[in-house]
Amino acid sequence: MMELEVIRHDSHLHELKLKSYNKLYRCNGCRELGFGLRFRCEQCNFNLHKECAHADQTTSHDFFKNDTFKFFSKPPDRQRRTCCHGCGRDAIGFVYHCEDIGWYLHPCCHSLPCRLKFDYVEFRLRNRVTSTCLWCNKSWSEGTVSVIQGWSYVSECKKYNFHVFCATEMMFQEYEKGVHLGNSLEQSLQGFLEIYLGGIMKRQRRRNIVMSFVITNLVLELTSALLDQVSSSPVNKSQRALFGMLISFAAMLMCIVELIYEFRTEKLIWRWRGTLPFPWYYYLDQRRKPFGTFKDIVGLVCALCQCVDAMVSYYYLRRHAHNLIRISFFPIIFAFGILFSQILKNQDTKNSSRGNETRALTDIVID
Repeated sequence: MMELEVIRHDSHLHELKLKSYNKLYRCNGCRELGFGLRFRCEQCNFNLHKECAHADQTTSHDFFKNDTFKFFSKPPDRQRRTCCHGCGRDAIGFVYHCEDIGWYLHPCCHSLPCRLKFDYVEFRLRNRVTSTCLWCNKSWSEGTVSVIQGWSYVSECKKYNFHVFCATEMMFQEYEKGVHLGNSLEQSLQGFLEIYLGGIMKRQRRRNIVMSFVITNLVLELTSALLDQVSSSPVNKSQRALFGMLISFAAMLMCIVELIYEFRTEKLIWRWRGTLPFPWYYYLDQRRKPFGTFKDIVGLVCALCQCVDAMVSYYYLRRHAHNLIRISFFPIIFAFGILFSQILKNQDTKNSSRGNETRALTDIVID
């Protein structure tokens, strides 16, 4: 049971109690969205981030150890637009300001953890980044001011990069769905990594397994087609045809399993009316695209054609008869078709993920 903490703050007349709700709220201090723990006055519907409630009058930051930031309830320069250099959002309420370097920081951005770790991937907070963000696919976040890049969490392996702005947007979306990531800012960031990065790594492992099988199948088919041209022994041809047929069946089975897996794991809804003239399943998060489009089934069609070609070849070789399908590069075409289908799916998955995640939070209910 969380111990109830009660404080008095200069920004409000009444006592503020530390509470936790699984809803988004607007902080009356920095005017930014918040989630999880907050100091709240039920009578006035007044909320403060913990970081805003416990803001120091003067502080420093690891990026600028020799510079001093002063706390202001309002930005001191009100003649022009002021923005936080951590997240890139507007600074219109509680803010830290350093006169020497001219920087502003929200109290929450000032309190961002410098290190995060998920599984074997360790992230560090960086103030200068050239790599692209996994969420917006840009080095500069679209939601920030054009002259402010904002901070980013970058993995030690340099494979993953998240803008602070984008990370908070994704956390807002998870809280909007009712997912409780944690009570503190660090816990929420950790929960976000477990959900988002965990999903990315799971999909990458799955794609790597499928692509490894497809590439292996492609190499075997190329080898089989080459040996078919240079060897004249009927016995060897029959054995290779049998081996190729088994590989073709395995490729088709993999395509079927992949379709079933996608059907079970993707968000699909049954619609009586849609882009198709008959009732069918549609993706919920991909602009209601119907399930089973060309990108979804081209690999299965190629694998099925490859199986038919392999069975026909094996049948005629077993009977020592001439194969009616005299074109030996059909297996190569079908194998390349399976490979091409995986490339299309991977690209489509990346684009749809970024498209889903960059939608504006226009329907957020603020407590």
